[in-house]
Amino acid sequence: MNSNTWVIGAGGLLGSALTRTLPNSFQAKPIRWSDQNQSSEDLNTNLNEFAAQLDPHHPWRIIWAAGHATVSSSESECHNELTTFSEFVSQAHKHLPTPGHFFLTSSAGGVYAGSSNPPFDSKSEPVPTSAYGRLKLGQEKALTKTFTDRESVHTTIGRISNLYGPGQNLRKLQGLISHLILAALTKNTMNIFVPLDTIRDFVFVGDAAETIHAMTTMDSPPDIAVIASGEPKSLATVISQVQGVIRVKIPIAYGQHASSNSQVADLRMLPTIACPQLTPFPVGVKTMQLDLTARLQESDALPSY
Repeated sequence: MNSNTWVIGAGGLLGSALTRTLPNSFQAKPIRWSDQNQSSEDLNTNLNEFAAQLDPHHPWRIIWAAGHATVSSSESECHNELTTFSEFVSQAHKHLPTPGHFFLTSSAGGVYAGSSNPPFDSKSEPVPTSAYGRLKLGQEKALTKTFTDRESVHTTIGRISNLYGPGQNLRKLQGLISHLILAALTKNTMNIFVPLDTIRDFVFVGDAAETIHAMTTMDSPPDIAVIASGEPKSLATVISQVQGVIRVKIPIAYGQHASSNSQVADLRMLPTIACPQLTPFPVGVKTMQLDLTARLQESDALPSY
């Protein structure tokens, strides 16, 4: 079946939520993300197939939700990921007709890590302090620069706060809530190296997907948007509320680490538009508990602490 919507990164946390929200999206062939040359080749193959099956009477829509880098990734890893993205955007500019909409999922925490005066909104000056943050800002600039001459192709940058939800990749060193629940279920001690008054904004992945869907169907979508719950929480509050939902005390060891000084104390966010639906935090945590319980029963290959 033909489709004018392609979610890139459909196997990830946000990408899988987007494909549930957009069930008739383009069925791309698997992309070999672990190799830069192969991933570029796979992206171009899929791009050609996507372009060939487009309905010319309707605008196309691409949502880039892919990414292997994390805040702990090296400069070279982030550089390679930026190169892959930039090359794809260039090919998309060359091969896709007009009109269309390219939505890039970026990281609010990454680009605002060094910014002043929280809470941050779409007009806050981005000041990345890590290779990961510079990667995200680099992707934003590559997208807007490439399509600046295509008036009928809209680009939107969605700077997303801390995502949480079922299906998170537990091999990545991110996803605080997933790892808190996993530590409780496995009774393995979790190490925490940041102060308990550290503030973050957690947005449920399904809510973020619905917000992106809403933005990509607007007549006049924003150029830059912050996607967040607008309900900041301290680390102490998160731990307390997670324990209250799962009714298990989480074994935690507090300490210092070389990366502790690079952690931002306050990342409050002001969402550009309100989420069409906002999942209550306890409901989101319970959903994750059920997901992780099922995954533990299916596999013993989950990480330990």
